[in-house]
Amino acid sequence: MTPMQFFKWNILTNVLMALSINTAATILAGGDTLAGWVTGCCQAFTINTIAAAVIPVGKIGKWFAQDICKTRPGTFAEVVARNFIVNAIYVTIVSFSIALIHLGPSPDLIRVWLSTYFQLHLVGLITGIVIERPVAALFKN
Repeated sequence: MTPMQFFKWNILTNVLMALSINTAATILAGGDTLAGWVTGCCQAFTINTIAAAVIPVGKIGKWFAQDICKTRPGTFAEVVARNFIVNAIYVTIVSFSIALIHLGPSPDLIRVWLSTYFQLHLVGLITGIVIERPVAALFKN
């Protein structure tokens, strides 16, 4: 994959993940206005993209899936294990950041953040598994 293909793949993946996870977060929070939902999607996309630029999640995911879980590359088990750890990293960063944006350093911050964390991780995991191959196919040589 060329650097431009990787860039496009990364942007599309982050957009789809932000839409999916932010929609779930909005529903779990009891709904919101369209403006609030769009703002949340933009926040999630921005935080996710910055995290992707700073943290080598691909290498971490590969290490977790292949070295820790002993899965073979390209198998469904490998895709699940890799997406599990990658989503754990991203959902932790994004959901905590957005909770911090909305609540500030409140005594309720951790409680509120954890109240939806596991559901959002599950949504992210399923989304990541579903979109991985179709999005990668769009940007193959």
